[in-house]
Amino acid sequence: MDFAAARHLADGFNFRAHTPHKIAHELLRWDREFKDADYTELVAAVTLWQSSSRD
Repeated sequence: MDFAAARHLADGFNFRAHTPHKIAHELLRWDREFKDADYTELVAAVTLWQSSSRD
């Protein structure tokens, strides 16, 4: 998740401005790495990432 987040941060995506659901939706829609990911698991992963991130 950190690597994907770093790519999206570099592109200007503000993870703090969006809910985990919105971020998961965007990752599933636009990031090839996550195209076949389970939505619920991705929301959980984003939530954990946001809670541990120091941004």
